[in-house]
Amino acid sequence: MHMKYVLLCVFHIFIMVSSATAQNNIPELNKIVVSGKVPGPDLWKVTHGDNTLWILGTLSPLPKRIDWNSIPVEQVIKKSQAFMNMPSFYFDLDEVGFFGKISLATSAIGIKKNPEKQKLKDILPAEVYARWLSLKHQYIGKSRSIEKTRPIFAVYKLLEKALKENGLTSRTKVVKKLRKVAKKHRLEVIEPKIKVDFKEPKSMVKKFKKTAINDLECFIKTLDRVEHDLDNMSVRANAWSLGEVDVIKSLPYVDEGQACSSTFLNSDLAQEVGLFDIRSRLRKVWIEAIDDALSSNRSTFAVWPITQLLSDESILNDLAAKGYLIKSPH
Repeated sequence: MHMKYVLLCVFHIFIMVSSATAQNNIPELNKIVVSGKVPGPDLWKVTHGDNTLWILGTLSPLPKRIDWNSIPVEQVIKKSQAFMNMPSFYFDLDEVGFFGKISLATSAIGIKKNPEKQKLKDILPAEVYARWLSLKHQYIGKSRSIEKTRPIFAVYKLLEKALKENGLTSRTKVVKKLRKVAKKHRLEVIEPKIKVDFKEPKSMVKKFKKTAINDLECFIKTLDRVEHDLDNMSVRANAWSLGEVDVIKSLPYVDEGQACSSTFLNSDLAQEVGLFDIRSRLRKVWIEAIDDALSSNRSTFAVWPITQLLSDESILNDLAAKGYLIKSPH
């Protein structure tokens, strides 16, 4: 067991699958989940003088059996000097020591369970619980253990099951594949990170287990997604597979994952741990890494969620404001 990641399972709630609102009048043919060899989207190109940052817009979920033709992208990576990962935060648990990590892992057992052994029916409004039962029966079955799980974890399990039944998966291997290519060609790996000071981790884990979190909004929005948005997710996944960026841009997109991450990140416990304003801090550290890369390397390759690249609050706006030239894929 990788014990240094025990706490990350708590605080990385925001790495849940992003979602979208229901879309009317979706062409029927676009609802079919594609398979076989697909081109994927073209790259965004950010230039500063003679130096270039190439960005692949990633998407989740994608078709489970996608066969992505990654050769053109691999050629760009092969000619680059650096590969830039998504920004992240981490807790330095090295000072805890080996036996401390064992104790920490032990204390984390049952962390997904509701405080005071409550069941979902005890904490959810009746109408919401009725919707949950219907969808649970359809996608999960008669599991009793999940009824004791915190709503945010229970509904994420439901979403994963629904995606699987519809030929989609949030566990895409696109970035993992590209990292292997970068490693093969010995590129510098740039990892923009923020260290979060985490004092007394064991007591924090115990405190989280006893603390109720306001995850009702996350729960309801994810139910909405499963009930009404699966067709839309398939359209978006197919559009990514076929490189149709304009189709992705035309679809309304509401990041339900934002509500789910806010469930924890806005809590008093998260503030106490040191996760205040973490989204803007991660954005800032990524832009700083881009500045360094565009100053040092002729070519740098990076990945970023395509829905965020296409949003009104795209990080590309920050780069354009700095005077970098942006060329979007057609």
